[in-house]
Amino acid sequence: MSKRKIVLAFSGGLDTSYALVWLREQGWEVLTANIDTGGLHSGEGDVVRARAEELGAARHFVIDARAELYSRVVTYAIKANYLRNGGYPSCVGAERLVQAEKVVQCALENGADAIAHGSTGAGADHVRYDSVIRALAPQMEIITPIRDDRLTREYERDFLKQHGFETSDKVTTYSINEGLIGTSIGGKETYGSWDYLPEDAWESTKAIKDAPEDGVELILGFERGEVISAATLDGTPIEGTGPGAPNYAILRSLNALAAEHGVGRGIHMGSTMVGNLARVGFEAPGMLTLIAAHRELERLVLSNRQQATKATLGTTYGDLLHEAVYYDPILDDLRAFLDSSQARVTGEVRVRLQKGNVIPLGSRSPHSLLDASTRQGVVYGYGSSLWTGEQARAFAHMYAIPGAIAENAGLGEQKP
Repeated sequence: MSKRKIVLAFSGGLDTSYALVWLREQGWEVLTANIDTGGLHSGEGDVVRARAEELGAARHFVIDARAELYSRVVTYAIKANYLRNGGYPSCVGAERLVQAEKVVQCALENGADAIAHGSTGAGADHVRYDSVIRALAPQMEIITPIRDDRLTREYERDFLKQHGFETSDKVTTYSINEGLIGTSIGGKETYGSWDYLPEDAWESTKAIKDAPEDGVELILGFERGEVISAATLDGTPIEGTGPGAPNYAILRSLNALAAEHGVGRGIHMGSTMVGNLARVGFEAPGMLTLIAAHRELERLVLSNRQQATKATLGTTYGDLLHEAVYYDPILDDLRAFLDSSQARVTGEVRVRLQKGNVIPLGSRSPHSLLDASTRQGVVYGYGSSLWTGEQARAFAHMYAIPGAIAENAGLGEQKP
């Protein structure tokens, strides 16, 4: 009788390395699928493949999902200016949708009986993977040894050593997940609320003290809310972008450039899907740069009501993705709103990356509401040809009436 076949979502890290060896011991024929959503740098795909083969994978697949991730997830995160709890760009969490879908596709194409992933039961990734598998391949068995047996990283390390496979001390201390959107870092200091991650825990960003003093200025171009160019002040495209580059090239290049200037570090603390509080370090230099620039351009071209409504619905959209609500039709409705809101978000933003900061310096657009005001003779702090002094006085008088009524209604009451 032939072995039952399983596809394992494989990163080459500690959890998935353990899962591969353990699944083989249980009698499975293990196929590994490494989904590249931006976490593989030059030569690293070969390292992951070698690790899978060393651990006994029957076949190994590398699936490039960067372009799809960018088009389906990243562009809308930027349009929404989405930052979880106001500061965290969801980093790897938002990528699990595309990763899980590709793993399911690989399993179906190769006649697998089951799908495995190395998620723990303490975070959100196990819900993200299971949600996709249940929706797209409900007939598939889901095998999750780390979650089911509540294993520690120390136990996994010792298990692999007993089987003749070495692991580094760092992967035991920290769980690191890197992708196009950013990198998440969990472990040790993040288990509490007081300690900050040490310098050697960060993967790419420079410490602020080591970043260049002068910083760098860039001009970022947008068309209908999507970034289309990134160049220095003299018009030279930043390295890795320009004609013929893939759609995700600007974000990838900004990740490297902004990291050199100390941009993108942070620690996010917030409630998980099941309600407990969690804390994780992250590095997202490119996303934080693009969101800051995009928001600055929106301030120039969108009305106050558009911006206020977008802030609410954009957060709703991002939170749903972060919380693995992937296939509810409300996401289509929200994407339609986001697309419509970007009709005039075309122009350029000048930003400075300096000592950990993203500083918008200026913006310009053919749809500038500031330019439109000036053409109508309205200059803030100076005056306007659209109304007289008497009309301005009358407006101020009428505007003050609701407050005056409310204040006088409380006469005789002692104020604190």
